[in-house]
Amino acid sequence: MKRFFALLIAAGMSGTVLAGWEEAVNAYNSGDYATAAREFRPFAEQGQATAQYILGWIYQTGDGVKQDYSESAKWYAKAADKGNADAQYAVGSYYMTGVGVPQDNKQAMLWFRKAADQGKAPAQYLLGYLLARGEGIDHNEAESSSWYLKAANQGYAEAQYAYALALAAGAGVEKDEQAANEWLRKAADQKHTEAAYLLGWNHEKGVGMLPDYAQAAKWYRQAADAHHVEALYHLATLLRDGRGVAKDDPQALELFRKAAEAGQTATPAAIDEYLKSSRFDNAFALADTWLAKNPDDVQLLTVLGVSAANEARSDPAKFSGPARSYGDRAIALIEADKRPGSMDEAQWNEYRTRWLPQLHLRLGVISQKSGQIEDARERFTKVTRIDPKDPYGWYFLGQTHFSEYEKINAASKGLDGPSKSESVAKAFAQLDRVIEYYARAIGLAAGKEDLREPLLRDLQGIYEFRNGSRMGFDDLLAKYRQ
Repeated sequence: MKRFFALLIAAGMSGTVLAGWEEAVNAYNSGDYATAAREFRPFAEQGQATAQYILGWIYQTGDGVKQDYSESAKWYAKAADKGNADAQYAVGSYYMTGVGVPQDNKQAMLWFRKAADQGKAPAQYLLGYLLARGEGIDHNEAESSSWYLKAANQGYAEAQYAYALALAAGAGVEKDEQAANEWLRKAADQKHTEAAYLLGWNHEKGVGMLPDYAQAAKWYRQAADAHHVEALYHLATLLRDGRGVAKDDPQALELFRKAAEAGQTATPAAIDEYLKSSRFDNAFALADTWLAKNPDDVQLLTVLGVSAANEARSDPAKFSGPARSYGDRAIALIEADKRPGSMDEAQWNEYRTRWLPQLHLRLGVISQKSGQIEDARERFTKVTRIDPKDPYGWYFLGQTHFSEYEKINAASKGLDGPSKSESVAKAFAQLDRVIEYYARAIGLAAGKEDLREPLLRDLQGIYEFRNGSRMGFDDLLAKYRQ
C-alpha cells in the first residue's frame, strides 16, 4: 500500500490533491479494485501519467477488471511516453516477454534504457541482461556489466548476483573472484538463493578465498532453507562427512532424500559414497527415494544389486532381500533391452554381456545357499549361455546338479529292485552333468588357481567314483581345455 501513497504525493500539484484522486487511491487500498479502475480512468484519459500507469497495473493484475494484457500495455505505453520510469520498465518487460505486445528485444532494450537512465534499478538490471545475452540486439558484455553495477550499487540483489557472475567469469570486466564473492555476499545477505548457494560453493572449494567449510555450510543452509536442490545436496555432504559442521548422519540422509525427491541428479553419487563406506542402511534408504522417481535407473540398480549380493555372503539375513530386489529389477531392465538415453551402444553391451551374467551369478549363489536349487540352476544356466567363458557359471551350475544327485541318491536308499535301479541311473545322470560342468570350469580357469586347484581335486574324486577308475580323466580335461 505504501506504493500508492507515494503515487498520491507524486500526483499532487502544489500540495493540492486532484478532485477524485484520493477516492481512487482509497478504493484501491481498501480492495475495491473495480471502483479504483473506474475512478482512475478519467485521470488517465486526461493524460495524467501516474493514473495511466496505475490503470496499466490494474489491467495487468486483473484486480476489479477482466485481465487484459493488451489494454495494460496500452496504458503503460501512454505513461511511458510521458517519462514515467515505472511505466517504461513495464513496457520494456512486456516487449521482452511478448506479453500484451509482440516480443521484441530491441523495443525492450529501448524502454529499459529510458527507465535505466532515470535510475530504475530493475530496468538497469534487465538492460544488462539483454546486452549480455545478445538475442536480437548487439551483444555487449562491457556495457552489460556497467548496467549490472549501476543496479547493484542501488542494492538490487538480482543485479548484485549478475555482476558477481560477470566478475567471476571476466565477462565485460576484469576477472576478479574475490570481488565476485563480495557481491555474492551482498546479494546473499538479501536472501538471494542462488547467490547464497554459489557463495557456499566458493567457500567449500576455495574459489577466490581459502576454503572454509563452516561458512560453506552456513550459506548452503540458507539456500537449502529456500529449497535450493544443489544446496540441499552439498549441505548433506558436509553433514555426512563432518566438514565445517558436526557430523550428523540422520540429517544428512534427510537432506539427501529431499534433494533426490527434487530430482538432484548427483544422488547416485551420494548412494555410492554410502556403499563405499559400508553405510548400507543409508544407501538403501536414499536409493529407494531416488528409484521412486527414477525406476529405470539400471546403472544404480546394478550397483546396488551387486553390492548387496556381495554382502550377503557374510550376512545373508540382512542382504539377500535387497540383493534380489535391486538385482532382479536391473535384470528385468537389461533383458527388456531398456537402454538409458545417456548410455551408448558399447556401454549398454557391457551390461548385456558382463553385468547381466554377473547379477544372475550372484543371485544364483544366494538362492543356492538358501536351498532354492531350481532358481539357482536356472540363473547359472543363463550365465553359461550369456557368458560361456565364465568358469564360475559352469562351476556353480555343476554344484546344483551335485545337490540334485545327493537328493536322488538319498531317496534311493529306501528302494529296491527296478525302482532302485531307475533311481540310481537318475543319480548318475546328474553326476555325469557335474563331471562335464566341472571339467568345463577347470578348462576356463587358467590363472584362477583358487578355483582350479580345489575343483580339480573334487572332479577327480567324483570321476573315479562314477567310473571306478581314473582312466579317461586326462582326456576329459583335454577336451575342455581352452
